[in-house]
Amino acid sequence: MLCNSKINNRPDKLLQSRLIKLAFSLVTLTTAIILLFLYPEYHLYLIALTAVLASLCLLQTIKTLDAGEEAISYGGFANEIIYNDFQPKRIENALGEAIIQNDPAKDLIKTLPVLNFLEQNLAEGSANKANFYRLQTACLNLTKEKTVLSLVLHREQDKIFNDLEWFEITVRPIYLKKTDIFEGPFSIKKIKKETYLYWSLKNITAAKNMEDVFQVERKSLHDFIDDLPVGLYTVDKDSTIEYANRSFADFLGLPCEELSGRALSDFLATNETLPGRRDLWHGRLHFATADNNVNEAFVFQQSCRENQNIKMRGVVITSLPTSDELKDDMEHAYDKISWLFNYAPVGIIFVSLDGQILNCNPKAYELFNRKEEELSRQSIFSFIKEEETAALKKAFEHVRQNPQRSSNLEIHLTTHAKEAVVSLYISAMQRFHAAGAASAEGFVLYLIDATKQKNLELQFAQAQKMQAVGQLAGGVAHDFNNLLTAMIGFTDLLLQRHGVGDPSFADLIQIKQNANRAAGLVRQLLAFSRKQPLQPKLIDITENFAELSHMLKRILGEQITLKFRHGSDLGFIRVDPVQFSQVIINLAVNAKDAMEGNGTLTISTHTDVLAEPYQFGDDTIKPGEFVIIDVSDTGCGIPPENMNRIFDPFFSTKQNVVGSGTGLGLAMVYGIVRQTEGFIKVDSEVGRGTTFSIHLPRFESDAEEGETLDSKEVVTGKDGTPIITVQEKIAAPVTINQKILLGLNVSNAIDRSHTPTSKEAENTRILFVEDEDSVRTFGVRALKKKGYEVVGCNSAENALDYMEKDPNFNMLITDMVMPGMTGAQLTKIIKDKLPEIKVILASGYSEEIVRQELDNFDDFDFITKPYSLGDLTAKVFDVLNKNVKG
Repeated sequence: MLCNSKINNRPDKLLQSRLIKLAFSLVTLTTAIILLFLYPEYHLYLIALTAVLASLCLLQTIKTLDAGEEAISYGGFANEIIYNDFQPKRIENALGEAIIQNDPAKDLIKTLPVLNFLEQNLAEGSANKANFYRLQTACLNLTKEKTVLSLVLHREQDKIFNDLEWFEITVRPIYLKKTDIFEGPFSIKKIKKETYLYWSLKNITAAKNMEDVFQVERKSLHDFIDDLPVGLYTVDKDSTIEYANRSFADFLGLPCEELSGRALSDFLATNETLPGRRDLWHGRLHFATADNNVNEAFVFQQSCRENQNIKMRGVVITSLPTSDELKDDMEHAYDKISWLFNYAPVGIIFVSLDGQILNCNPKAYELFNRKEEELSRQSIFSFIKEEETAALKKAFEHVRQNPQRSSNLEIHLTTHAKEAVVSLYISAMQRFHAAGAASAEGFVLYLIDATKQKNLELQFAQAQKMQAVGQLAGGVAHDFNNLLTAMIGFTDLLLQRHGVGDPSFADLIQIKQNANRAAGLVRQLLAFSRKQPLQPKLIDITENFAELSHMLKRILGEQITLKFRHGSDLGFIRVDPVQFSQVIINLAVNAKDAMEGNGTLTISTHTDVLAEPYQFGDDTIKPGEFVIIDVSDTGCGIPPENMNRIFDPFFSTKQNVVGSGTGLGLAMVYGIVRQTEGFIKVDSEVGRGTTFSIHLPRFESDAEEGETLDSKEVVTGKDGTPIITVQEKIAAPVTINQKILLGLNVSNAIDRSHTPTSKEAENTRILFVEDEDSVRTFGVRALKKKGYEVVGCNSAENALDYMEKDPNFNMLITDMVMPGMTGAQLTKIIKDKLPEIKVILASGYSEEIVRQELDNFDDFDFITKPYSLGDLTAKVFDVLNKNVKG
């Protein structure tokens, strides 16, 4: 529980106190004014009193307004901290119900209370369970807690099962009014205060993986020291052993753990004494082993300071019965140390005090991507980024001044091919003199390659960004589809009253053309978010490029050479032919701009086999055969700093170029390829050109599709020139809207759909469910003009209430995405009650996504938003007469 002082300091409590004081001041002022009228003989005193009280009221009013403003902002922080973060965040009540949560929290936690979600997905391990118990205790006691948990998540949508991920979880109580959350601005009416829990789940899997890599490398170094052919020990000022490596323990015949905490003198032979505390000592000592033998060893011992404590560190060279044997053993030890140096799994470099490279092991040459003669006697600062030089010099100075300490930092090596990211550990290299003194001679650098891990972090971050932007693009496209449906629909209604000869006809056509152009941009956004409607079919890629080559040549112009190089036995690919053509056209247009109208565009195809699953961002690509389409240009190339942004919506390097595009071209390419279960790679070099490699699953034959590839329909432009060749069996022929978007003839832009007979219309009642008022108004008017009886509802719940009263409907037309109950849920409920009713679902997303939401329920028809008056009325007529299915 919170103490009273904390509660009284809350902004809402402070405002309450200010209001009471203001009310008291007003009552006092009113009393003074009444007394002034009742006792005029004391008017001078009462006027003075009234003035003072009026001043106090004014002061209290100002303080109350300030407190009110502070109280208003007090509750507003909840939405700000929740929705301005890509990490899952939620505020829930004492029952575990979500009050506010952002989209990542909805995707991860669903509707479960956070504690239940964590308990269900908690990985095994006592430490993990202990941390979970700490969170439970914090929730019960209303205290703040921050801990780390490992969770086993089941991401079916990404086809990843039992994926172990690490989260940094924070929970703390917050104290809000209900009005702070649900009513927005501050309300002074008396409402019960409540305590909520604020949860934050930060995914730290990438950092944890990096930490695991470092731990493995640290263990390698520890094993390296443990297995050295010489004994090592550290003792404190009382000669108590603090550390001994395995070689020294084996020499004494005891386990390492039994040495710790014992005096070094306990292991010396009779009459042997330890040397006094000196900076440096070396000599022979006799040690008594566990089997009561006495063995001689040569010992180097040096004093050091660690955390203000004096300690001694020693190197023990064992088995020295004679000088000759000592020499042989030392040579053998040198050979072993040389072998360990040369074959260590980390790069090791010796440098002088000024950073000159003295010696490197082979792993270091590999990391630098240079030969020995290229590194010897060169400055280490010549091989790192210039902006990192100051940090490395500072680390050198720190180790030089504190030789018993090490330093570490992350640097970028400028190799021949590209930069390598390494974790660098620095320790002092000291020279020991016969007189017992020691002096700093340079530094030992240990380099661990972190390039792959760093790239994985960047890919993970990029994948998260693309996913977030894709969700945003899909949401924006949905809202715009509703607006465009209304614009196009009401324009169609006006076109019915203003014919071709009407002065307003041309203006209305312009409005509709621009609305359809906007619909094209929305389709590109949906393509990027992988939610656009597609009509995939198997096509022969070689034949497709033969048909597309004429259009590509017109796009590229005469100064650019177009070359095709096709592999053999390519098989088929399953794509939407129109969208696939758009992908190639977008890449060709980008290549033309990059080549500035002069160069060579080469399109080559071949097949390859993906033997193992391939991780592409957040998605896993299944193994199998792929057709690879390489689109290569000889243009200017893409700068490295732009490589991670080229697929972002609205990103363009041509903002100042006349006639430049929207920045959606490559975003659309990315979305279509991913929605077609493929992936795309980019290889570019500035000044040399760029290659986009599209990988699409390969199919052996088109028999399963039941299609022929012979008959074709040619769509022409305004001048009659062929624009695009469309296969005869494409499920969705080019509509009026698409023709307007492509600049085709629009003489048939007005509604010429079939008008039902009066008898047909009399027997048809339609329930039209749409939450967007303008779309619903247009749809109801359009269908009523055709003679149908139409009832419009603004929500699924409203529609169910209406059907309870009057279930006599022949058709249901509903939007898919609505607040509250969705169109899919409404369809299932109504189909259970009225199995014979016809259903048309409307959405700007693909029909495949709609079917997935309906669990592959097939008894419905589909219309794509934005739709025109003709599209809507024709679809209704066809469905009622069972001429067209879906």
